[in-house]
Amino acid sequence: MTRRALTAGVLCAAMALPFGLGLNEAGAAPLPTVTSSQSDASRPAIMGTVSEDSGLSVSINSLSPRIITDENELVITGTVRNDSPTTLANISLEVFVANETPISVPALTTALTDDEPDATHAASSSLTDVARGATTSFEIRIPTSSLPLTDAEEWGPRVTTVTATSGEYSGKDRSIIVWDSGAQVSASRVSAVIPWTSTSATQDQGERSAVLSLASASGITLAVDPLLIPRGPQPTATPTPSASPSASPSTSPSTSPSTDAGQSGSDPAQSGQSDAESGQSGAPTASPSASPTPTPAPTATDPAQRARDLQSEAFVAALLSNATEIIALPEGDADLGALSLSGNTGFWDRASRSMADFPDTLRKAGWVAPANSPASPSPSASATPSPSGTPEATPTPSASTTTAGQSTTTSSSPDSGPSILRNVAWPADTTFGTSFLSGFSSSNQITIAPVGALTPAEDVPFTSYARVNVDPATGETSTDGTGARTLAQQSDIAAILSWNASGGDELDAEQALTAITAIITRERPASSRTIFAAAQRGTVINERLTGRTKALFSPRWVSAMSFSEMAASEPTDVDRQTVGAGVLEADTETAISAMASSLTMLTPLAKATDDADAVYASVTPQILPALSAQLTPSEQLDAATAVTSQVTTMLSAVTVEPSSAVNLINKSANFPVLVRNNLPWPVRVDVTLVPDDPRLRATPAQSQTLAAQGATTVEVPVGAIGSGDIEVTYKVTTPDGLVLDDSQTVTVRMRAGWEDAITAVIASLFGLLFLAGITRSLRKRAARKAQAASGDADTTDITTETETATTKETP
Repeated sequence: MTRRALTAGVLCAAMALPFGLGLNEAGAAPLPTVTSSQSDASRPAIMGTVSEDSGLSVSINSLSPRIITDENELVITGTVRNDSPTTLANISLEVFVANETPISVPALTTALTDDEPDATHAASSSLTDVARGATTSFEIRIPTSSLPLTDAEEWGPRVTTVTATSGEYSGKDRSIIVWDSGAQVSASRVSAVIPWTSTSATQDQGERSAVLSLASASGITLAVDPLLIPRGPQPTATPTPSASPSASPSTSPSTSPSTDAGQSGSDPAQSGQSDAESGQSGAPTASPSASPTPTPAPTATDPAQRARDLQSEAFVAALLSNATEIIALPEGDADLGALSLSGNTGFWDRASRSMADFPDTLRKAGWVAPANSPASPSPSASATPSPSGTPEATPTPSASTTTAGQSTTTSSSPDSGPSILRNVAWPADTTFGTSFLSGFSSSNQITIAPVGALTPAEDVPFTSYARVNVDPATGETSTDGTGARTLAQQSDIAAILSWNASGGDELDAEQALTAITAIITRERPASSRTIFAAAQRGTVINERLTGRTKALFSPRWVSAMSFSEMAASEPTDVDRQTVGAGVLEADTETAISAMASSLTMLTPLAKATDDADAVYASVTPQILPALSAQLTPSEQLDAATAVTSQVTTMLSAVTVEPSSAVNLINKSANFPVLVRNNLPWPVRVDVTLVPDDPRLRATPAQSQTLAAQGATTVEVPVGAIGSGDIEVTYKVTTPDGLVLDDSQTVTVRMRAGWEDAITAVIASLFGLLFLAGITRSLRKRAARKAQAASGDADTTDITTETETATTKETP
């Protein structure tokens, strides 16, 4: 294949970083040097090894036509980069085409790797005066009559090599041409799944554009994380009373991801989002007989936010209109296999509800008012039976609209949309096994098997059907139509779909997909095969991916098949390798257990507030993403640790303010305790004191509501006996008894005897004052009496003297 290495050690960055930077385009500056081991890390094994170059780097960038039929010539274009230390006056170009068509996919890999293939020299050309470090384009036109394409039965892929030589310097690149001789064949039925998950999504315009393109492509089914569906500001359901989420493990999950939302328990974080009608694939959705005018979402006042809302609404409308069916993943693409093996029914139910609540219409996504809202007309339901017997919505006419500069088709009704497949499970590679299948084996459920699982037990010269029924009890292939339905992947197609190739590698990837389907079809040309592949989680969704999918489905020997059709196709007639039980890694098990314990601890605090749903909603949305199937067990543990740390922070948000020593001289008093609440919600708590000496007695805990983001003083009645210094611990608990803070202590200096002494002294003083007052009163009374007596005597003498004088003056 394309030579990406230089003698100076420059290799393709596309092969250096998995799903990362692409190869230099023609004329671009060289990228940093990388090692070949880094290059091979992202290169699918099917593509063979990179050949060694010596001073010249050759890249085949285009083939026209991609599939040769009755054309007169083949045009090969590409570039040659001079990495030698000197200007080269002449570079000779030679083209070789393999004489034989690979009869198997491994044979194709060998042909792409072989340094001396059995090939025909098809053409020559040359480049002159190529300066050191310069990249020069070339175009070679080859008459198809010069190609070794004569036997119509030998149609299919041929490895093509372009070599460049100039003296001691050389280099080469390989690609694949595909010849369609027109031979009669039964087309292979192909279906592919592309995951779009919040773990790796960018949500930029390029990614969204690619998502819409993939959604409308035949044979492609998007597996979508519901966290990536922008939700509008309109309420989507009537909130129901919620209880604390169950976190207790059991031996096996009691429900499956296809369980109806109304049957899987309640969850505070999901209140207001569940929809009882969306619990299973093909659930009935309302479709108006006369399309009503949708009630628009409330307009944001901020222009930037308003623009973002309009873009999000347009994207959701286009996605739900373009897609025929979408696989609903659990929130965060949580690993259902790990949840099953852990036996945690609370988390399993949460995953089930998130799949059941996946919106299939603009109304359920919150971009138009609820159907029962006074602002929105109530459409009349018009359901038609689906092939599975479940009613589904009757499609309504579509209207053309424009979003982000692209013309798309959006639904004219807020209540029509694609079929949401809520009965599909895609466990991680290690957790897939009989333990999971035994709890997910009902007739309408389908499991996507990992790459490499369910390979034929013995070598067979053909590709068998993709659907495999597995006996959950034994893990063996079931051929009688019973057992858990699974889909086995064509690993080479899956690897190429996942490869974010660019430049010449992009051409090679697309041609390899065409080649693989041709090889499989040629194995049994009269018998149609079913081929299924799923891109790896974390696959970059961009324009290059859409190009690879087009290359996969464009040949005439490929018939695009929907996921539902693939799931209902005929089962394999070839025994596959026995399926193991599945493994729950220790770090994953620890992660699940730690988050479950944290939720259990959070429950009393949530109940102590007036808005328990808000408390849970601040934590629980991170639970399922922490168990994403894309994460390694150690990464899951790290994510779970972040969740448990958040719960720990919330539980430590109610604290007692430290206090200096307190003097207590009374036998009874109200002891003030300053409690701070850093939570955004008021919390009801009980506050009490725990002394280390029985001489101080505190009354039972005092109930108090603490204001949000503030401090509140709680007075605790206490009684004291005797004197002494004792240590008292402040204790704050929820009404259920969960201790929120008992870390603060205070020294209390009790002088309860002083109260009696002071009282006696004061009483004596009052007694003395009382006696002194009485004595003084008596003395004052005696003085008044004596004064009164003295006054009477003086009056008598004056009267006598007056009377005598009067007598003497009378004649």
